Amino acid sequence: MPLSEEEQRILRQIEEQLQADPSFALKVNTRSHQGVSRRRLVWSILALIASLAVAIAALQISAWLSFLAFVAMVVSGVVLERELTARGRDQLSRIPDELRRRAGRSTDSH
Repeated sequence: MPLSEEEQRILRQIEEQLQADPSFALKVNTRSHQGVSRRRLVWSILALIASLAVAIAALQISAWLSFLAFVAMVVSGVVLERELTARGRDQLSRIPDELRRRAGRSTDSH
């Protein structure tokens, strides 16, 4: 379904604003991504610690219960690793933008 003229005009305005301020898109993307990622990161760390404690305590009760806690520990470790990898990749992708921004500031100040 094609956009109406009004919708196209609004879209052009948004594009112009984004081109005028490229850091705006980065700020919006960073805020939304970090909130979810930080929450998952904290929960996976807590789950990893809790499942480790349960696995150790469950050794006295049942080998099967300890095994299930170990599986939970592995799953939370995988989630933690994926979150850390995604955060690292996100940080690495921002390096060129940050360098461009810094280079722009240094040339403007001279």
